[in-house]
Amino acid sequence: MMNKPYFTRKNLIFISLAIFYSFLLLFTGLCIEGSHSFANKNNPLAQVAQALHFKSISCGVTGYVALILVAIYVSVFVTIFLYEKRFAIVNNKKPFSLKMILIYISSFILCALLSVGVGILIQRPLDAENIGNIMLFIWQTILLTTCIYVLLFLFIGGMLMFVVNYILVDKPFRAYDKNEPITFDEEDTKIDVTTNFDATLNATASSIAGGQITTATSSMPNESIVRTVEKLDDREKVFPALSMMDTTYDGYAIEKIDSDTYSLEEISIRFRNYLAKEEKLYFDLDTIRFFVSGFAASHFMILEGLSGTGKSSLPRYFAKFIHADVLFIPVQATYRDKTNLIGYFNDFSKTYTETEFLISLYHANYNPDQIHFFVLDEMNISRVEYYFADFLSVLEYPKELWKLKIMQLPYGFVPPAKLEDGFITIPENSYFVGTANKDDSTFTITDKVYDRAITIDFDDRNIPFEVKEEVSKIHISKTHLQHLYQEALNNPSYQMTKGDYDKFQTVCDFIYDKFDITFGNRILNQIAKLVPVFVASGGTKEDAIDFIVSRKIISKIEGRFEEYVKGALKDLLTLITKTYGIDVLYRSEKVIQSLIRRL
Repeated sequence: MMNKPYFTRKNLIFISLAIFYSFLLLFTGLCIEGSHSFANKNNPLAQVAQALHFKSISCGVTGYVALILVAIYVSVFVTIFLYEKRFAIVNNKKPFSLKMILIYISSFILCALLSVGVGILIQRPLDAENIGNIMLFIWQTILLTTCIYVLLFLFIGGMLMFVVNYILVDKPFRAYDKNEPITFDEEDTKIDVTTNFDATLNATASSIAGGQITTATSSMPNESIVRTVEKLDDREKVFPALSMMDTTYDGYAIEKIDSDTYSLEEISIRFRNYLAKEEKLYFDLDTIRFFVSGFAASHFMILEGLSGTGKSSLPRYFAKFIHADVLFIPVQATYRDKTNLIGYFNDFSKTYTETEFLISLYHANYNPDQIHFFVLDEMNISRVEYYFADFLSVLEYPKELWKLKIMQLPYGFVPPAKLEDGFITIPENSYFVGTANKDDSTFTITDKVYDRAITIDFDDRNIPFEVKEEVSKIHISKTHLQHLYQEALNNPSYQMTKGDYDKFQTVCDFIYDKFDITFGNRILNQIAKLVPVFVASGGTKEDAIDFIVSRKIISKIEGRFEEYVKGALKDLLTLITKTYGIDVLYRSEKVIQSLIRRL
């Protein structure tokens, strides 16, 4: 993923406007200063000040210095404020939370003290009358500058609006808002959903007929041909299923769902027992813990392993157990881009082919407190980077930017309620699970997919066990689940300590030195989230660290057959046992031993 800058182009424009205001402030102050050493006493700004009954003040050199300090720190404060706000957004924090508001206020007070405060202290003589005159001079200058600044802005803006609209007089007006298209960092070629579709590629998509969802084969795009839809009929014709859902809900969204107050540990144990007693499915307790806690670190999870080990059953029955919604999408070998999941606009019929995936995602927006699982069954039968790339990119952004472009809307078209500006929101209550088999009929999942997901291996078949006590299903809402996650993240005893990070860094440094393998902040963030939540689920820090090391770091060594690798792996095994103890990181030890045997 590309690095997110702490200043956007919009931020730089605001900083430029602040700098212009600072220069205008200085110019205005020089014009209305009582001694008129810079401009004639009859200059226009001085006359305006007289008309407003401003007091004529001769502030001298120290007054000018005070004004210069105010002008400088106006621009400084705007820059600091925009940086702090952008820093919060980039780091997945609310820009106007109580903490951030206090930071903004602190920055303002600091800038005020360094400008006005220092400006007062340098006055000579330092008495009440002189200080009062300087403060009055600064206040009068700021007031007049602000009025001039606003008038200039309105005048220049009006002229620009006139010129632009005069040039484009025959073009339809289009309003733009803050929902700007998201730029993805994927290397794959994106195909616009408003294109024509070549008959050479076929895929199954859901269509709506007679109020029911039916399956139909539709042609898919062969090449990217960007088109603008000139005219569309009513949204009921273009988006029949989504419009019907708007009518059903009539703008009403379920705000809160009653939830049972179980802890993460209780949920894990009850779910494991439920599977054994009711479904005759047997799982290792740590596997259940990783499944329950993994969604705290990523909204995308991969269940990988041998066929028949319960990969598909786990999300299916977990949704049943907590009364969540679940949608299974059998991935086809023909999947090439996101249109296979979310549908596409048919330029011939002037209708949008609504897939079951799109309809369920739309439904999730109307039920914000209901947990929704989207299971991509046998997801690696096609290349994941092709059809799921846009989702992977969007889920890396701050949650307020989890929006996916559906289609370019024409001028005057009113879309369904939850398709704002042609984007559909991926709500926080949506979790994506992919099942993947390991055989010759499937594609290899790339590191960039693994890095973004929490991956659980299903290589072992577990021994059946008996559950005597009664185990019933429970109700868990999105709000309660995220509350449990946040509660675990805030618990100091569950968090990674400096000693934990030092041990982890020792292993990582060795892997980097010997194998030239490193990782970015994404994996560190996953560790920081997964470890506390896994501990709250009844596990240990070492097991969570072991899970990350084995699945996300050591696994990158697979496929390396250089002569030195075998010896380096033995040294790595020794280092892990020396740092953590024998069989503490048993998953990592198992992976290393397996790699050594292959070599």
